[in-house]
Amino acid sequence: MRAVRRRDSGTTLTEMLVVMLIFGIVVAATASVTISMTRTNGQNIARQDLVDQARTAVERMSKTARTAIKPSQLFTQGCNTACADADAFLQGTATSMQFYANLDNAGNVVGPSRITYTIEASGAGAGVLVEKVQRPDPGGTNGYTYCNPDAAGATALCKSRQTVRRLVAGVDTSGPAVFQYFKGDGAKLTPSASGLSPTDLEKVLGIEITLTVRSASTTAPQPVTYIQHVTLPNAQAVMQTGKDT
Repeated sequence: MRAVRRRDSGTTLTEMLVVMLIFGIVVAATASVTISMTRTNGQNIARQDLVDQARTAVERMSKTARTAIKPSQLFTQGCNTACADADAFLQGTATSMQFYANLDNAGNVVGPSRITYTIEASGAGAGVLVEKVQRPDPGGTNGYTYCNPDAAGATALCKSRQTVRRLVAGVDTSGPAVFQYFKGDGAKLTPSASGLSPTDLEKVLGIEITLTVRSASTTAPQPVTYIQHVTLPNAQAVMQTGKDT
């Protein structure tokens, strides 16, 4: 009988090179897809974080602005001249505003808070939107008074009446004005470099917040812009004839 010869020559070098080449292509393609998915996921997370930050900040400002009120609307015991003449808005610029608000004041136990929103322009906090809520000094008999908690000699008691919060960082002020102001008929009030004039401040019955936030993330998603128009129902309730025109 003839012996059956077995072939044990194995894999050739050429075949191994082909297999390694195919394997390398598969690994490279898998790595590319994984990196792309990771980058996309990171951008989605960063963008959602921007949306959440912008929405939270705008909703907070909208809530307080809707409680904007003239101090005289809350004072029932012979409001003095300064109190009677005070309008809801104290300051209005493109990047800051200050007003009195009936915030967390059930039964007027506390009195109107003085609220300030400012976007820091320089320094380590550049682009940070800051909220300051200051309660009035106690013991007013014919109006409301407010100490200066930012003064060098401010007492601990004075400082304790102000709450400071950083609402959001990365605010872009190079585009449209963050704060715009409107009269009762919808006409826009345009502030000067120093802000709205006293005559215009008494006419403010609506504001529009346009908040554009950029991310500091390395994934660098596109900036997010959140817009909200807010009416001031409390100020409008006692608007004097002719002040909204």
